[in-house]
Amino acid sequence: MKVLAAFDSFKGTASARDICRVLAGVPTVDEVRECPLSDGGDGFLDILADRWEQVDTVDALGHPCVARLGYRGSDQSGVEVILETAEAIGLTRVGGAAQNDPIRADSTGVAILFEEALKRTQPVSILIGCGGSAVTDGGLGFIRRIRQRGLETCAVPLRIGLDVQTRFSDAAAVFAPQKGAGADEVKVLASRLKALRRWYQRWYGLDLDQFDGTGAAGGLSGAFLALGAILTSGFDEVAGRVQLARHIGDADLVMTGEGRLDMSSFDGKVVGGVLKLAESRGKPVWVVVGSATAEAVHALRQRGHQVSVLSDLVGPEAALTDPLGLLARLLVAESDRMRPR
Repeated sequence: MKVLAAFDSFKGTASARDICRVLAGVPTVDEVRECPLSDGGDGFLDILADRWEQVDTVDALGHPCVARLGYRGSDQSGVEVILETAEAIGLTRVGGAAQNDPIRADSTGVAILFEEALKRTQPVSILIGCGGSAVTDGGLGFIRRIRQRGLETCAVPLRIGLDVQTRFSDAAAVFAPQKGAGADEVKVLASRLKALRRWYQRWYGLDLDQFDGTGAAGGLSGAFLALGAILTSGFDEVAGRVQLARHIGDADLVMTGEGRLDMSSFDGKVVGGVLKLAESRGKPVWVVVGSATAEAVHALRQRGHQVSVLSDLVGPEAALTDPLGLLARLLVAESDRMRPR
């Protein structure tokens, strides 16, 4: 039996690469092929970059930190810079929602990474994974520093890999609660985004609410669009570069998953993208996640797929403590039953 392990990260507990590597080491399966994935959030740079270097920047709360700039290609073929917004302003970097200050959090750290990317090389393009952030600042921190540095006009093509299709003004209501914002703070952030929308329209002639995906990373993707970037699917960018469709075609069983499964997982996220490709090729899918909503689990089973939720099997605390060990043991236990007859 050939199994394809095509996982996103379990945010804050296990990287996509580590999950796939552990499953590839399970001895009871004939072959497990590793294919770690990302939709633009955590892990985007790890999967796509050939190499990277460290850069001094600031996190979402303005604290000094070190993040990475990634590179793909060579001087002969042309170097593409790979950025991941979560490297600088990720929610996990500030300690999660409980440690975040959603009103103060901003995107300045990404502007510093962007500036350094232009200083350190002459890239043929820049690809930015836009997700997993702690901010809902509408890109204000980013665009303010870019304007101050005179970098609004960038001759390098920009592509922004998004993990959601949410529009600019909706970013606060949809994402801010996940970043630690209470009801009153969500109202403040929503009001601020509405004001910023008018500002972008006045300065750049763009109504960001007319474009899908401009709410990604708390509206930071809208700032990139204002600079002339192309907004695209982060999952599609990764899937194309790692030849996911070919790997799925070669597999007998596709395993995928993420830390938290809900209905949004089927729209622009790794699980939804893998399901779509696998179903189009008639391949069975086994989704293994840390936790899940009942609605999402029901939707998967209605589509005829196997689903396992670690927190339901062993409890939330154990699921967070040793997800890699649990995944390996689960594959050992299930491999014979899942083997095609």
